[in-house]
Amino acid sequence: MAQIRDTIELLTKVLRSNGTHKIKAEAFRLAKFDNDDAVEPLWHLIFELIYYMKYGSIDELSIRAFTELSIEEIVVFVKREMQRRGFFSRDFAHLPNDMSSGSRELLLALGWLLCKEAVIERFMENCASPLEEDTASFHQIADIEVPSPRQLSPRSQLNPVEKVKQLLWLNGKLRMNLRGLFAIQRERTKLLHKINQSTQSVSVDPDRNHLSVLEVMMLKHPELLKKNLQLLERDNDRLQNLLKWKEQEDIFWKWMESVLDAKLQSITTKGPSSNPGNQLQDWSVPPDSVTTLKQAHDRVQHTVTKYESIVEHLERLWTVKRQHVTQTDLDEVLAAIDLEISLQQGNIGGMGDAAAVLPKRLNEPRFSYVPDLPERSTSHGAQLMPDGVRDIKDEIGMLQQLVHGLQHEINGKQDWYKQEMQNLSENFEETVCIPPMARKV
Repeated sequence: MAQIRDTIELLTKVLRSNGTHKIKAEAFRLAKFDNDDAVEPLWHLIFELIYYMKYGSIDELSIRAFTELSIEEIVVFVKREMQRRGFFSRDFAHLPNDMSSGSRELLLALGWLLCKEAVIERFMENCASPLEEDTASFHQIADIEVPSPRQLSPRSQLNPVEKVKQLLWLNGKLRMNLRGLFAIQRERTKLLHKINQSTQSVSVDPDRNHLSVLEVMMLKHPELLKKNLQLLERDNDRLQNLLKWKEQEDIFWKWMESVLDAKLQSITTKGPSSNPGNQLQDWSVPPDSVTTLKQAHDRVQHTVTKYESIVEHLERLWTVKRQHVTQTDLDEVLAAIDLEISLQQGNIGGMGDAAAVLPKRLNEPRFSYVPDLPERSTSHGAQLMPDGVRDIKDEIGMLQQLVHGLQHEINGKQDWYKQEMQNLSENFEETVCIPPMARKV
């Protein structure tokens, strides 16, 4: 028990060091037993973590938003953000909008958010040294009166000449601002170079031979050294807490399993809570869609039931037929399947360019031995077997005719190409057309 308390205390330190409000470990214990005293702190914590996920930090704007928004607005915002991130717990969606109850469900939602969004890992990724090379924090920026921007007339109310003048004015102002920005950047570079040149051969970093701007600033203002030491100690504590959490987080998740078991036990004892009046309160589902969804569910259920009976009937037929089927019947079925597959492949066009040139009879046939089957004559003299299977003698004869036809076509094309080459060679003087040598086969 003391171990889980220390782990939760460590989690509260990690959360607090990354900008959340101060929450006590006792609130987690109370939430496990669904105590209402832990409801508001958990709503506040989940709100801040969602804000961190959206904007990368917990700043004054988040604090002001929590104080200025109403309780109902905060609850609805958190519910919709959790739903958008994939947390579709009905019990969480049915929590009251006045933060009056539901601490255990909030604790489970917090655990889901920590795991799903990898909040602690994001804390680690955003770790940065508080001593950054930014001199702006060491200077007192004087309050400069910024002139109010010029009110531009709506462009739809201007004539073409005024629109062109307005665009020219905006272009000139933009160019002037860019020149000013460029001049400031050049001045900053000159000053930085001057500092580096003045501190040449003096350095506390072996990788550099000069002092940095921060080091020069602390030499000029010794009181900043104590302040920066405090920042470093605070940041070191934050990093140490993150490392300790990675070592002890398994204890927290095992404790969260006990929280889920307590919820399931409570449901078993008291029965699931129902709130028919609020079933669609915080869900992005129009109320009139419930009837449509129910009708679609009934249609799907009817279709599944219908095809389920058909599948059962086919299974029964297969069980009966399997006992009387012979090898011959199987060969016939396989031959029919092979024929159908070859036809479908030809229809799909998988033959490529060769299929457009060669006849379809060049598709490789499949042969099977079919004994003692009657033959039927056709008008072409070929013997057709049952189910469109040809006799092998007829198949050989047709292939031989196809080979003779192709040979005749090749001879004709060969003579034509020879004549073309002869005609072409006559157009060039002092040339001789030598036919290629025949290849040995």
